[in-house]
Amino acid sequence: MKMSTKRGIVLALGLAFVQAGSAMAEPSHLIYPANVPTLFRYDVNRYEVVGSDQDKFDPSYAVGNYMLWDRVEGRVPVEIYGAPQLMGFEPTSGMSEYVTYMDDFDLIIDGFGVGPRTLGNLCMRFWPYQSSGATGLTIDGVSRSESTVRVPALEVATPVDNGYYAGSRLHHVSWTGAAAMEIVVFSDKNNDGAFQGTPAYRIVARHSPVATEHTSWGKIKALYR
Repeated sequence: MKMSTKRGIVLALGLAFVQAGSAMAEPSHLIYPANVPTLFRYDVNRYEVVGSDQDKFDPSYAVGNYMLWDRVEGRVPVEIYGAPQLMGFEPTSGMSEYVTYMDDFDLIIDGFGVGPRTLGNLCMRFWPYQSSGATGLTIDGVSRSESTVRVPALEVATPVDNGYYAGSRLHHVSWTGAAAMEIVVFSDKNNDGAFQGTPAYRIVARHSPVATEHTSWGKIKALYR
């Protein structure tokens, strides 16, 4: 893998996620990286890694010889597997998070519900840290100066398994001038553009030079621990 100077992005789900096997009174939405190798750092207080030699192991959800298990709900956390290039798991204490190393990538916003519905008032919120000057933010090819960016409503209308409906959309994001970045996607129910509450998973970006010579995924992610 050849890497130039990149930003390490901890990319995670938004405010709500599907509870597999249970009914949802309100639609939920997820966010995850689409087109880059991704590591999931899981909170050890909720999740555990299950090996191929354990009874709970399901090869349908294996990443290598391991899968993730939600010990609180007693299930495979299928929502976490939405990241198309999920490459592995790493334990952490605290909020769970996706990790990837890129400052130019696609995000998937994924919606779920028990019936067809439009998810409106969706916003992406960006928090740059340690800026070297003005932070340049680009979304879907358009430069943005605001930190809260409204995105089009998401149609959740495609029937999927177990009576649920789903819908998804891709957004391209990139930025310059920040050593770190947090991102969430939220539903602006008060229509005031203000983010309130705590996301189920967080998005954080960190900047560090990565050597251009061939190296392993393990060595690259070790730079950001």
